[in-house]
Amino acid sequence: MELRVPLIFRPVYQPLVWGGRRMEKWRRTLPTGPIGESWELADHARGMSVVDRGRHAGATLHELVEGGGRALLGESYIGGESPEFPLMVKLIDATSRLSVQVHPDEHMARHLGVGIRGKTECWVILEDGGEVYQGTQTGVGRAEFERALAMRDVPSTLNRFQSRKGEVFFLPARTVHALGAGCLLYEIQQTSDVTFRVYDWDRVGLDGQLRPLHVTESLATIDFSRSEFGPHPPGPWRRLGTQGSQERLLVECPHFVLREQRVQAALEQSTSGTCAVVTCVAGQGMLSTVAGQVELMPMQTVLVPADASAWTVTATESSLDLLVAVPRFSP
Repeated sequence: MELRVPLIFRPVYQPLVWGGRRMEKWRRTLPTGPIGESWELADHARGMSVVDRGRHAGATLHELVEGGGRALLGESYIGGESPEFPLMVKLIDATSRLSVQVHPDEHMARHLGVGIRGKTECWVILEDGGEVYQGTQTGVGRAEFERALAMRDVPSTLNRFQSRKGEVFFLPARTVHALGAGCLLYEIQQTSDVTFRVYDWDRVGLDGQLRPLHVTESLATIDFSRSEFGPHPPGPWRRLGTQGSQERLLVECPHFVLREQRVQAALEQSTSGTCAVVTCVAGQGMLSTVAGQVELMPMQTVLVPADASAWTVTATESSLDLLVAVPRFSP
């Protein structure tokens, strides 16, 4: 399969009890009800991405992986036990707080029989407001956490941070966490939808019933030895090209690399043998490869296939603010 054109996918919206309506500022066709997540790029049965336009319109992301794995993902892609696109991109509107939860890593996922992939994720806060709960406080081990759970006082054991626009929170798998009311954010994560809820504020779901908890799995998964929580410090800005564009590293981990770019005028860059997942945060412009081009609007995500070799972003306003993620593959 030839894959050299930039690809745009239809968002998959997830109605959730804690969601809201703030994505309407970017989406005229937002469904009714509380929308908690928009899956912008996902190779998953609960929300499969479908190409929205162009020569591959109607194809699912999974079909593209199956039909053109290395053309899409690069020579480092080896498929593995379950060939699928390795990353998911979401927009999240936490108008109410999320459950206190944890995701397994690969080892725990296999051990608990919930899959073969873990879920490490990263959040970029899009607006001021809200709070992030991340990790247990110093001195809180499993015994202290279980006592708080029995007393329905789990939040008192967690670190809490006010979230501000532009801040980055990195959450390796096995980190207990929650989003407080008011967070609006971009998320990049491994392809997995395994979530263990350990505490849910005694809230009922959209069906009027208490949502299920996964206390045993959560306690087995949480890494109580983890430390160094709070906003993740970005790297320094470095110049790109000759027209004033800049880039800085936000997160680098075994599963993905996430960078922020501020593009002035136009910027050409190589795919460097892998795909690029490009999300426009602010501004307007065009993203083009040798085979085609697509428009960039705020909160528009574009997948640039590895075989495109190079891609160019051109700002039609004064500048473009982009988040660029690339996957990493285990040897």
